[in-house]
Amino acid sequence: MRERQIIKMRPGFEPLEEKSPLSAGASMAPLVSPRARFLSMASTTADISGSLGAVGDTSDSPSAGIPDNRYLVYRITNPNRFNDELTPPFSHRLVQSSQPVPGQIYNVLYVAVRNGTAQTFDASSGFSVRFPGQTTSFQILTGSEQWKPGQEFVFYVLTKKYYPLPSRVDSGFAFNLGNANSVAIPGPSGIFLRLRYNPATFDRTLDSIVAFGAGAQGGVGPKFGLPDTAIYEFVSAKTRRIDFGGYF
Repeated sequence: MRERQIIKMRPGFEPLEEKSPLSAGASMAPLVSPRARFLSMASTTADISGSLGAVGDTSDSPSAGIPDNRYLVYRITNPNRFNDELTPPFSHRLVQSSQPVPGQIYNVLYVAVRNGTAQTFDASSGFSVRFPGQTTSFQILTGSEQWKPGQEFVFYVLTKKYYPLPSRVDSGFAFNLGNANSVAIPGPSGIFLRLRYNPATFDRTLDSIVAFGAGAQGGVGPKFGLPDTAIYEFVSAKTRRIDFGGYF
């Protein structure tokens, strides 16, 4: 059997350096090494950062420029052992011009708002609240009254309607706390039906409704993480939150 002839081929390779890219021309940018490209990008980034401000500069943040005496309310949607308890007695504020008539049966719509700051407020703070459909705003604090840290105020109306708000989504008690406006929406937890009004016992009854009524699941609901849509708190408008019920 004849042996197969082995031919050793040594093809010649054309060096790539000798070929030009197809798009080569007078306007072609010179080739840049990866390191040089990185250094150029870093320089550009530094220039942009310098024009926008140093890292950590909050001059363009939403809270920048907000005075220290502005406050917004937000719903406590994540109850814990520090914010889930409402301990009566509370301070009450009727947010309507018409006074209830003794012996009449009303539905109660309310929100409980806690002072979540470390400050004590008084009449000079100028805090006010208004209910939808009314043109009058009511001063929250008058005379020598104070709103102390951790203290809850209950704001309410007495009505013949089942739910006297034009919308259950975006209507509620409108607060102006230091010229910062926000809305506390009562939701289903903030309504108590068919209560006979007795001036002598109403304050105690309202305290019981807010702290231990059906909206608070007998007072134990928030302890187990169940929602109480009528519990609110106010803090500085500078606080970065995404659940404020309002605007500046």
